[in-house]
Amino acid sequence: MLMETFTIFNGITLKDEIKLKSLGFKTWDDLLKNSEISKNKKFVREIKRAKKKYKKSDVKYFLKRIPKDERWKILGDFHDKMCFLDVETTGIENKTLTILGRGDYEKHYRVLGNGINFKIGEILKVLKNCKIIVTFYGTKFDIPFLSENYKKIGRKLKKIYHVDLYYLSRDVGLSGGLKSIEKAIGIEREEEIKDLSGLDAVKLWEKYKNGDLTSLIKLIRYNRSDTLNLVDLVNYIYNVKRSEKY
Repeated sequence: MLMETFTIFNGITLKDEIKLKSLGFKTWDDLLKNSEISKNKKFVREIKRAKKKYKKSDVKYFLKRIPKDERWKILGDFHDKMCFLDVETTGIENKTLTILGRGDYEKHYRVLGNGINFKIGEILKVLKNCKIIVTFYGTKFDIPFLSENYKKIGRKLKKIYHVDLYYLSRDVGLSGGLKSIEKAIGIEREEEIKDLSGLDAVKLWEKYKNGDLTSLIKLIRYNRSDTLNLVDLVNYIYNVKRSEKY
């Protein structure tokens, strides 16, 4: 999608982009192939620089240049640099991390459990290749929770672009929590966990700490859905925004 976006270049407005599209220029390469445009050496250098930055998945480069209301376009690119994150805790008061789930765009899932395999170094490894973190309501919960309780993780998170689907969902007419939004767009959870809530996640951890291993397994399955269903939600939002725009 970014290679179809011209507003990242100096002096090109959305009105200019629309006009160029109407003339048949759909991508950066189309601009480079045009004999008249290719005479503008400064513009050509800018396009070639953007192509190099794109190849390097330089997300920050494009964030500085793309208008804020068009940053959703980033969701169509750099899929291999996306991390989907969801944190479970012991509750609102005196909350402690119980498990952290991390997924990628291909729906590979990794879970880190408190007292099991949770280590600061392991989370930093999990985040190592991430350039875009995707959460649902992470602006208010997951990100500040991790930043406040694990300083090294907080410093790492500050360097990664964060996309909160809670707010983007509202841009495309979806409201409510993640579970209700999933139902609205046709995402279904496994029968055993489909009615579980955040409060149930707290109770499952308590049962696990009292010796019930099956509760931990159920909690992980719940977190896995919370994490990986964000991939489908990203695609839904992107497709709706793209259809509205073009």
